[in-house]
Amino acid sequence: MTWQAVGGWWRSRGWALGGLSLGLTLLSGLPVQAAEAIFFSYGPVERSVSTSSLETLLESGELTDDLAFYVNLVGLSEADVAQLRQNLDRPLEVDGVLLSRFLYTSLGEELLDQVGVILKTRAGGNGKLSLRAALIQAATSPEGLSAINVVRSLPTDMQIDINDAQAVASAVERIVNATTESVAQLEQITVSQAAQQPAIDYASLADLTVPGPARVQIQRFELTDTQRDRQLYVDVVRPRSWRGQAPVMVFSHGLTSSPEARHQWASHLASHGIVVVLPQHPGSDAQQVADFQAGLSSDVFEVQEFIDRPLDITFVLNELERLNPTEFEGRLKLDQVGVGGHSLGGYTALAVAGAELNFDHLQEVCNRNFIYLNMSLLLQCQALELPRETYNFRDPRVNSVLLVNPVNSSVFGREGLAAVTVPVMVIAGSYDPATPAVFEQFRTFPWYTTENRSLALIEGQAHIDFSALDAGLSRLLSTLPGLTFAEPEVIDRYMNALGLAFVGRYVARRPEYGLYLRSGYDSYLSQGEPSRLFMVNAGAEVNQQLINPLNERLQPLELPNGQLGK
Repeated sequence: MTWQAVGGWWRSRGWALGGLSLGLTLLSGLPVQAAEAIFFSYGPVERSVSTSSLETLLESGELTDDLAFYVNLVGLSEADVAQLRQNLDRPLEVDGVLLSRFLYTSLGEELLDQVGVILKTRAGGNGKLSLRAALIQAATSPEGLSAINVVRSLPTDMQIDINDAQAVASAVERIVNATTESVAQLEQITVSQAAQQPAIDYASLADLTVPGPARVQIQRFELTDTQRDRQLYVDVVRPRSWRGQAPVMVFSHGLTSSPEARHQWASHLASHGIVVVLPQHPGSDAQQVADFQAGLSSDVFEVQEFIDRPLDITFVLNELERLNPTEFEGRLKLDQVGVGGHSLGGYTALAVAGAELNFDHLQEVCNRNFIYLNMSLLLQCQALELPRETYNFRDPRVNSVLLVNPVNSSVFGREGLAAVTVPVMVIAGSYDPATPAVFEQFRTFPWYTTENRSLALIEGQAHIDFSALDAGLSRLLSTLPGLTFAEPEVIDRYMNALGLAFVGRYVARRPEYGLYLRSGYDSYLSQGEPSRLFMVNAGAEVNQQLINPLNERLQPLELPNGQLGK
């Protein structure tokens, strides 16, 4: 996902102040040069807001007549107007050249096309070309990228339908409300499930957040798949000394990430005797982004990765079987391995666990406008460029799946995910703009047919560690109202414990770890923390109490002209 898109999602969450506010947010938050006015239509009424009126608001706080008309029309309060004024010239630090390149990629063009349905030309056409030009012009100007600079850079007058803009703002608000309600329901189900089980004194049991006794080492192997002419490296995080056969967990990194991003988590598991294998996925990793930034690649993501990533997992397992006698003393237990992944890595893990691509379902979803309400669809819809074949990536050695913020809802759909029959754990975040929990984790959890499945949610988890972002975006996010992100060390603590519990139970096949997968461990683990953890297991009450209210909220998200799907 792009940081511009991530920021735009959260800006919508924080400043959904009605049609006018959303219109200006669309101008400020997404990738494009200097118009005299922006026209707003509201039913039979059409009036314009001049660029000079926005300049006046910015400089003095004064509302000119044309701007005041719309402020009153959509009911903005004084505080809303003050927030709007503050956001007009809030800079977002981006590389203009890099932004320009992104806006010409398939992902960038899809995002522009979606926003251009709302921000139109005066002739009523999609405004994506003007939007792209203005964003690039603003981002490469000495003043930098901000809402007012984008408006100044628009090459022609534009128009926004207030009804449509308000509908999108309402949809965003309903998604946020659905998330809030679903988290509350998840908490209630957690309490209910815990009450139905014998109480466990976790303080008397082993602490899964503490490193184990084994010393850890990391071995890197440079591998070449001659059949695909594909070179990649794999980091094997393992205990230094062996104690019998070692269980193996393969974890697939997310889009624009790398194996190194999971070294800490993998080291925690390795200290407890588990070998964690972290493969690189060329074409969708950090190096691909570096090549894109350097102008050596035309895209941040290669569509072939939907095929190559699952094949990477099978290839790596084959290579580990070959290397096992010489490099690992034959200690790796490779006939039943766990596989996991973050974000796009979640797609990867599901594919090798048997999930089936559903092109008909994906086409239906991707034909809808405003798919950016679920940012991950911008990525999932790229799979439509693949040949329409039946792909079977299932590897029979995979015996369980651990998913962190997975990309999965539309590329697989209900039927595709139902093909996964091994134990599954899904971990979601309440502040995830890239793979929103309401679309990608809560909604899809009942689609798995396996008996052993768990759903965990970390309050304040936001897909990635926002503390590692550039200073400009970090400062922007810190000013948004109502957002309290979980501390990285708290997330690490939860991930260490949940990962060890799941892998210990289903990969190492040690039944005692199953105690930590019960509702009740989550409240023990998060006691005293502002960012809580909730965990439930499969059951009819999860489907009925969590999912049904969610669908009621999300199904009617339609614009007056019927363009917006669910």
